[in-house]
Amino acid sequence: MLEQPCLPGLDAPDIISDTRNSDHKMMRYPDLTGEVLCNRAKELGLAAEFFVDSILTRLGVPAAQFGEHSAFDRLIWVGGRCLRLQVKSRHRMSEYGYTFEIRKGYQRGPVGTRPYDKDEFDLLALVGLPHDVVRFTAEWRPQHRIAAREIPGLRARPGLSLAAALADLGLDPVTVPTPTA
Repeated sequence: MLEQPCLPGLDAPDIISDTRNSDHKMMRYPDLTGEVLCNRAKELGLAAEFFVDSILTRLGVPAAQFGEHSAFDRLIWVGGRCLRLQVKSRHRMSEYGYTFEIRKGYQRGPVGTRPYDKDEFDLLALVGLPHDVVRFTAEWRPQHRIAAREIPGLRARPGLSLAAALADLGLDPVTVPTPTA
């Protein structure tokens, strides 16, 4: 059997010495303790961003990652416009659905969390990661919710919420072409 050798300096992580992976807690996702959710928040947020990237790619919307300490996570191009997209994720659902507090920063960080200014992004992508669901919105509110009853429709047609959010911004994704290379 052929085996691809590692590139010099790009060695696989030593699973035994990596204490975060030694007990494979993440393999139980989404059934994680609060401690594990907090300790792995960056990775789980990145997973949500990659999920949104996957949806955008399937919808034919060009996207690019943006800097770590920006008020938005992605740039997307629709109808000749460049839009700033902020991704928010939840990993537990209440009986009512997924509730999103639209704040920036980290609870345990030196300055905690604080509200966004209204001009810091154009669109939100709200991700309920355990259900592989995203809702796009241009509506500005400090809190949003994906109701449990909405999940099947959002999963079946993720582009509908994006089209509605773009319409709220005055864009029609069906009639306005996206730029080509």
